Amino acid sequence: MRYSSDRTVMRRPATEHKAPDAVGLYEPFVSSGSMVALSAISSAEDGRLITGKVGRDLDLSIARKAAERAASNLLAVLRDAAGGEFSRVRQMLMVRGYVNAADDFLFVQRVVDAASVAIIAKLGAKGRDARTAIGCATLPNGNAVTLEAIATLKPAGEP
Repeated sequence: MRYSSDRTVMRRPATEHKAPDAVGLYEPFVSSGSMVALSAISSAEDGRLITGKVGRDLDLSIARKAAERAASNLLAVLRDAAGGEFSRVRQMLMVRGYVNAADDFLFVQRVVDAASVAIIAKLGAKGRDARTAIGCATLPNGNAVTLEAIATLKPAGEP
């Protein structure tokens, strides 16, 4: 549930993807001025995660699906940070993709590319960002992929 500036309840349309709840002691996003930092988020969908080590337990196509789902969750958090309005997003500045990768998995960037495609599909040119793709020994809860980001927002009411 989100609130307008006068604290009246604003209902999210049933067709909008809901951001998953935080699973630790952190905020899904923190903003300062026009900048908003989005906490790392997983591929959770309806309480289910895509877990495992990419290149050992999961192939590239399943890992890319995990990245797409994580991007969908990241975008839901960004929408919440923007007061429910993607039109307030000025620019996605940075996306960091973390892949739970086997030591010999060499295509971490291809996994995170799937997230970039989803973000650009939703935000257009505003979704083109600087990016890092990192292979990790492990991720929380065995997640295959997590994403975090930094974006800038327009003030409410600015065209």
